[in-house]
Amino acid sequence: MIILKEREMSLKIKVLEALSRRLPASHHMLPRIQSDLGKNIAGFKGEESLNYYLELLPDTAGEFYVLQDIRLPFKMHHFQIDTLLIFPTFLLILDAKYMKGTLEFDPAFQQLIQKITENEVEKAITYSDPIIQVQTQLSKFKTWLKELKIPPGPSESLVVIANSRAEIRCISHPNLVKNMVVRNSGVESKVKEFTQKHTKLIWDAKGLRKLSSLIIKKNEPITFIDLEKDYGVTSNCILKGVECPKCLNIGCEKVFGTWLCQKCNNTCRDAHRKLLTDYKLLVGPTITVSEFQMITGIINERTARRLLLSSGLSYAGNTSQRVYYL
Repeated sequence: MIILKEREMSLKIKVLEALSRRLPASHHMLPRIQSDLGKNIAGFKGEESLNYYLELLPDTAGEFYVLQDIRLPFKMHHFQIDTLLIFPTFLLILDAKYMKGTLEFDPAFQQLIQKITENEVEKAITYSDPIIQVQTQLSKFKTWLKELKIPPGPSESLVVIANSRAEIRCISHPNLVKNMVVRNSGVESKVKEFTQKHTKLIWDAKGLRKLSSLIIKKNEPITFIDLEKDYGVTSNCILKGVECPKCLNIGCEKVFGTWLCQKCNNTCRDAHRKLLTDYKLLVGPTITVSEFQMITGIINERTARRLLLSSGLSYAGNTSQRVYYL
């Protein structure tokens, strides 16, 4: 197994983490933001947990490539692939779900019903059918390949339930659910099954590498989250101030060359660096001295400029009109 593209924490998780810290506790969208953050982190952990089981795949499958978290252009939009495995004889797309409770698959009505108990109250949450989702990913990927004049060859797709404590049930189409839904630990046996099913060589070692490299080259990761559109959050909503790395209080003051927390009296010389990271995620990729003064509360312009320069940021423009790249 060769992992050519590893999974990284998504931009959305980074943005939601920063946003959850930088919104007032009274903001009406904070509960939804925290809920979305929890779901995205759970999904990321589920996808990461799949790596262990991929390493257990048999050598009899031949050398294969793993590409994780791929986003490819498709017509006027994009489509996402969680995990793509390219074997010499077939393609396999895996879509990992890290969900707790009881999961009831109902392909007849294109839905998945999750039943969980919170605060001694049972809740039922309905989601779109992940079987259809992964089949759609595969269909779009095959079409994408054909548009590039690349024969897709045999292909398979699976929904992988990453939480070993989740209970899986089937409401309708049991054969479809049995064939399409596995736990992490079941991926190995499924790959063995697919390897025995698909025996004709489609890609030699050179072809595998060439196809994998092309996919990576065409990958277009998300670079922008529209907070106003998705959550109604504008830059005016975001809390200003330097966060204390010890107690996480936002409101450190610049005192004698260091940042002093007004709550716990902790000091830190470079606490402003995290604020710059948050600013890039929540506001934009550039900042000026005056904007830096506004979000940190630094009155002295020379001090603000010195801190930006010492942060190792590149910049453009003369001193008065200088823009720093975060």
